[in-house]
Amino acid sequence: MDLPCALLWSSIPVCIFGFIGNVLVIQIVYKSRVMHTPTNFLLVNMAVSDVIAILLFLIHDLTTYLLYEHIGENLLNIACKSIVVITTSAMVSSITLVVLSVERYNALLKPFNNGLRLNEDNVKKAIIFIWIASALLSLPNFFLETWSEAYSTCSGPFNYDESRTSRIYLLVYAAIFYIQATIMFFCYGSLIRGLYFTNTVCPETDGERRSEKRKLVVTFLLASVGFLIGYGPGIILATLVASQHGENVDFDTYYVLLKVVEFLFGCSLCLNPIFYAFRSERFKDGFKRVLGCR
Repeated sequence: MDLPCALLWSSIPVCIFGFIGNVLVIQIVYKSRVMHTPTNFLLVNMAVSDVIAILLFLIHDLTTYLLYEHIGENLLNIACKSIVVITTSAMVSSITLVVLSVERYNALLKPFNNGLRLNEDNVKKAIIFIWIASALLSLPNFFLETWSEAYSTCSGPFNYDESRTSRIYLLVYAAIFYIQATIMFFCYGSLIRGLYFTNTVCPETDGERRSEKRKLVVTFLLASVGFLIGYGPGIILATLVASQHGENVDFDTYYVLLKVVEFLFGCSLCLNPIFYAFRSERFKDGFKRVLGCR
């Protein structure tokens, strides 16, 4: 069994675990009134985007890698274009993580600045905006992704495509990703520094409440790092290939690396429920309640 095939089969149980975990996150918040907070609504938004990404990720890879010889070209083109849903979901998660990092930054470092504070009313508007913006940013992918008979795989901005339009779109998409990563690291870097080193974040707060704030910040930081580790290598690989203009790029090596970064992306989709279960007492209790452990 070659490495791409092994990675694909290995990703199936990982994705099933991630699917179940994210569905449980949605159920926990939906069923518990005390969990209806702006922050948890954003976490549910990420869980929904992860569930969608997991389903399309499996369908896309199974169709274009294992079943392509038994499927007509029209269906293969549809399967390739379905990547627009995956990139939309990934963009939803990344924007949501940016919103969470900025919200935590303002709540803890600038508590009197209410301009960027979220409440139950404006968080719903924020979620709608996140989905619309993500869909618009990912829409060009729908027109650029096609099935390549020459390489027996999809061809597009995030695959092996030498067209100038795909390269430009990819570089713009990558620039957005790098900006998002910079914002997240700045916000969480400032919070970690204030909470653990300079003691400038909530210095008057008692020990227990301060500990909870620390756990919350670290949980969101872990979610952000997990997402960047899962999504970042794919962006970097595609950017490097695009910068080469298709020259001096060995397709076989590239294809193996592509399947490796896709596997990392699939793994990243199951991390958030694990972080919530181990870092949040309310989510931990929610998982126990839903799973019948208490």
